[in-house]
Amino acid sequence: MIVLVYFNLSGMMLLLSVVMFIMFLKFLILKLSLFIELFLFSFNSMNFSLVLYFDYKTFMFMMTVLLISSMIIIYSFEYMSMDMFSLRFIYLLMLFVFSMLLMIMGQNLLMILLGWDGLGLISYCLVIYYNNWGAYNSGMITILTNRLGDIGLLLSIGVLSIIGDWSFMFLPEADSMILFFMIVLACFTKSAQIPFSSWLPMAMAAPTPISALVHSSTLVTAGVYLLIRMEKLILLNSIFTSLMVFLSLMTMWASGLVALFENDFKKIIALSTLSQLGLMMMSVFIGLKLMSFFHLIIHAMFKSLLFMCAGLILHTMLNNQDIRFMGIMGGNYLLTLMMFNCSTLALCGFPFMAGFYSKDLILDLSIYKGFNFFLLEGFYLSILITVLYSFRLIYYMMMNFMKFSSYYFCNDSKMMNFSMMIMFIMSIFGGSVFNWFLFNSLITVSLSMETKLVILFLIFFSMFIGIFLNYLNNSKFLMKFKVNFEFFKSMWMLNYFSMVYSKMFLFNSGMLNEIEEMWDKIIDDSGLGFLMLKLMVYEYVLNKNFVEILFLFILALLFIF
Repeated sequence: MIVLVYFNLSGMMLLLSVVMFIMFLKFLILKLSLFIELFLFSFNSMNFSLVLYFDYKTFMFMMTVLLISSMIIIYSFEYMSMDMFSLRFIYLLMLFVFSMLLMIMGQNLLMILLGWDGLGLISYCLVIYYNNWGAYNSGMITILTNRLGDIGLLLSIGVLSIIGDWSFMFLPEADSMILFFMIVLACFTKSAQIPFSSWLPMAMAAPTPISALVHSSTLVTAGVYLLIRMEKLILLNSIFTSLMVFLSLMTMWASGLVALFENDFKKIIALSTLSQLGLMMMSVFIGLKLMSFFHLIIHAMFKSLLFMCAGLILHTMLNNQDIRFMGIMGGNYLLTLMMFNCSTLALCGFPFMAGFYSKDLILDLSIYKGFNFFLLEGFYLSILITVLYSFRLIYYMMMNFMKFSSYYFCNDSKMMNFSMMIMFIMSIFGGSVFNWFLFNSLITVSLSMETKLVILFLIFFSMFIGIFLNYLNNSKFLMKFKVNFEFFKSMWMLNYFSMVYSKMFLFNSGMLNEIEEMWDKIIDDSGLGFLMLKLMVYEYVLNKNFVEILFLFILALLFIF
């Protein structure tokens, strides 16, 4: 029965992905848009309705989500085979995907809120899937940080209630600044931008298939997608975009530096996701929204492959996630190691890999449009750091000595290899193929030969620097910088700040409970409720005996006059 559930769901999603690809081509070529509105009810001149909006971006993103989900379901059948509650896992995964599709199709904030809150709730259930205290703590940090951003989305709905419409296409100019900060708050918390970045590495407590789905095309990309849809709001508040670009650059730097000193395998890949999210956010705020969307799709392809390969490697290591125990893993897992290295090169933006077509285009257009020196230098630095921690991973996979004896007793998996091979093909050819689809008209970016060679030189130079630093690390030359290591590993102390505001909500719950009980006592029979009861009795007596009271009042007037 479990086999049928897994394969039927995977086949259905794969078929839907093909249908979405056909619709994507049709809507892109014919330049179509489709609205579907389901009216619910009307209240105080406000029409509550569920509105679906379809264009080529909607179908392209839905195609990506469904394709990755179908491959992860096949992958999970083998990965979660020893789990007692595998059916519960697959049902949670399906609800997670459905919430993401609902958010993608939503045209107004009410529809988006349904998928948005669904993502937050189910992500909490998935983070605490393994019943241990570490997972509970990580889940609590995750849901509290995301609920902080949900406040921004709820306040945006309240502001838009003034005009009686919650569509992101018809935004008022009068309250655009308030809307801008509320939407940015929601997007920054969902996409884990500084200062809300600490929850993303902690969400690695979820099973690896869920990490592959969350970090590629669902939860963390929801904030970027919503910001792309809210492009009019960014244009109305262009004065604040410099601050948002700076925060995005800070996210790229912070996550990259933490990944350089982190030893947890899954957390390093999670921090690379954080760096790429900062790149997408920065691209949106500088006006390159289509390039940001293009990179979002390409990143989903190779990041899901990266997590799948990581899950298989962790199986060989009996779930030991410390990269210092890994090394010379090409003996029995040549195919897995090849796909892992190719996805890592795509993450670096290596020439003619999938990530090259999106990252290089964003960098070229940033230079071509003449952005400031600080932005370009920050971009160059983030590329340098990305290549450094990527080749640090490759070094520990291939050049380091094996320090784990039970590795050779593990077997390969054909089902895992099949799902990874599909995503491997997309990670190699997806960049060029989707580049032809989205940018069918020739985009000419005229840059000097020196400028183009600087980018290429930076990538190759970072490779050698990364290998050299790993040799220094093995020689214990850098051990005297232990304090600095702890500073970087703690995400620039953001983990401690997250604990502060989490504890503030949790520890103050007792005081809030006392305040609530006090108001209950005020509104019960001994307080305000007693007064209201007396007034209701008086009104009841007055209405029931209105004729008699009126007669007595007229009689009293006659006696007086």
